[in-house]
Amino acid sequence: MAIAASPTPSPVVPSIGLVVGILVLGSSVSISSTDMYSPSLPDLVRWFDTSATKVKLTISLNILAFGIAQLIHGPLSDRYGRKPVLVVSLAAVTLLSLACAAAQTIDQLIVARILLGIAAAAEAVVGLAIIKDLYTEKQQVKAMALLGMVIAIAPAAAPILGGYIHVTWGWQANFWVISGMALFTLCVVVRLLPESKSPDVNALKPINIVSRYRALVINSDFMVHSAMLGVCLGMMFIFITAGPFVIIDLLKIPADEFGYYQASIVLAFFLGSLLASRLADRWNPFRLMNLGVQLLIAGTAMFAIVIFAGYMTPFTLTATYMFMAFGMGPLFAVAPSRALRSIEGNAGSASAMLSGIEQTTAGLAAVAVSVMHDGTARPMAYLTVILGLLLMLLVKRSKQEDRVKASR
Repeated sequence: MAIAASPTPSPVVPSIGLVVGILVLGSSVSISSTDMYSPSLPDLVRWFDTSATKVKLTISLNILAFGIAQLIHGPLSDRYGRKPVLVVSLAAVTLLSLACAAAQTIDQLIVARILLGIAAAAEAVVGLAIIKDLYTEKQQVKAMALLGMVIAIAPAAAPILGGYIHVTWGWQANFWVISGMALFTLCVVVRLLPESKSPDVNALKPINIVSRYRALVINSDFMVHSAMLGVCLGMMFIFITAGPFVIIDLLKIPADEFGYYQASIVLAFFLGSLLASRLADRWNPFRLMNLGVQLLIAGTAMFAIVIFAGYMTPFTLTATYMFMAFGMGPLFAVAPSRALRSIEGNAGSASAMLSGIEQTTAGLAAVAVSVMHDGTARPMAYLTVILGLLLMLLVKRSKQEDRVKASR
């Protein structure tokens, strides 16, 4: 009698909690590399005897490098696997953070920050690719909402901690702490993170890279939702880049208190992500995303009124940005899965392009607010309103994409 072959066991999918927890550590390192030393920005003008515009470039060019480098990390993670790329990235962040602390001139710090942005870019690509590799679309929304909710702790705590570290030990100490965080996360990743992708030996062939990115560029559904994420992150980095100068220099808030204002904005994002997590099972993705957009646009209008009508105080400035950040929670939970819904395979390249568009757009917004520096909050308002109008156009296009898909 023939013996039936036993079925091949299905691979065990790791729990969302474990994967998100590890990705939170990796992303926290990247976030802290900017947010932890943001309270030091005004003081760096005096430390290096330079201009505010040049100091802002330590953030804006870092973000721009972060975005562009993801286009490289994506194919690398397709070729060698997600975990090896993340391990090398964290090792580089450990060393480059020390290089930032050792900078003797503003130009040296700018160069070190650009290299740090390139190294840290892998975290965003690998995290999104792992979620795409392992989970269904509905699970992806939950994972992204959970990731956004938990990861909000980093940008909330980082500027508060960074402000006290700056006042007590100086701005260099923040980079020492970031280096230690990266080293700890490296150990956790090596020990606990599962590999979610088999290496593709053809992933780094130039013709394959070009064809994959070309396919993404002509995919309007993917580009629309990636651009939405870029616009929203651009709004956030306008505050991260210019906010310290407005709140600390213009509104005379001490550097060690600035972190509480930025933390309140991140708390609003946390609550928006929490709302998205609760509604993910009951609302369809577009409805949930549209709620976030409506809240964000309303916050943008209030922000412009506060600045142009002369009602700006630390409280009103922060409160209107909190309203915007609350709306970003549902949008950031839904838009990534909507961008990737039409992608089959090559999640690394797709995640790289998505995150690259997101971060590059944010970097350009940060560079713009740096160059437009005039000692007031008006450049922040101009750019935020422009991005808000662009977001409205993108939402209209997103609705059209849904109609196209429904008609097929």
